[in-house]
Amino acid sequence: MNHDWDKIYRDMSSYYEARAQEYDEFYIGKSPAIPRPESYTRDVEKIGEMVKSFGRGHVIDIACGTGFWLRYYARNCSRITLFDYSEKMLAVCKKRVDDLCLEDKCSFVRGDFFEYTFGERSFDSTLVGFFICHLSPQQEERFFLKVNKFLRPHGQFMIIDSCWSHERAHYRNKEGIQERTLNDGRTFTIYKRYFDESDIKEIFNKYALKLEALYMGNVFFGAVGLKS
Repeated sequence: MNHDWDKIYRDMSSYYEARAQEYDEFYIGKSPAIPRPESYTRDVEKIGEMVKSFGRGHVIDIACGTGFWLRYYARNCSRITLFDYSEKMLAVCKKRVDDLCLEDKCSFVRGDFFEYTFGERSFDSTLVGFFICHLSPQQEERFFLKVNKFLRPHGQFMIIDSCWSHERAHYRNKEGIQERTLNDGRTFTIYKRYFDESDIKEIFNKYALKLEALYMGNVFFGAVGLKS
């Protein structure tokens, strides 16, 4: 598959920066890829229950976006690092932190994950939401190499992302370039892939993560494991 990855990622960065104020509409199925909003809200409810049991010590929330999952896991940990490339996403996230009265335990980092230097064994838990689905195979390997360095032994790891399902197959390809349109009509090009159960198990096995819990919905999945 020959893609101009530099151009794709520039466009994706612009897309998420522009989408910040309307991003959370995604979780209630507004303008969805699958035209049944209840599929989205049901999966959010199920995954939210998983996230309530996730997190300990110092958590890093990678590609935190608007901080949507904070309300579920924040009480479980002592420190939270919220990491994202988008300045506007972090601005929305900061407001959510204020609304939840979490200022004392949260810190914000804006940066490119692949360029940023993390301290070794500096986090007890890692949450990554809707980020791996945008990575090339080479970037996926680099991603997990970094995670395995900064996640402490037996640290928790959770992915929340987009799943491949029978319902999804009616509207999307499992992998490829997509055009996305914002509420104001602006269009952007992104790369996206979806994961079935075998894909998730392969990822956890390949990168030495012990899969402990998995929820597969029609739209989203949640997977929790431990660093081996």
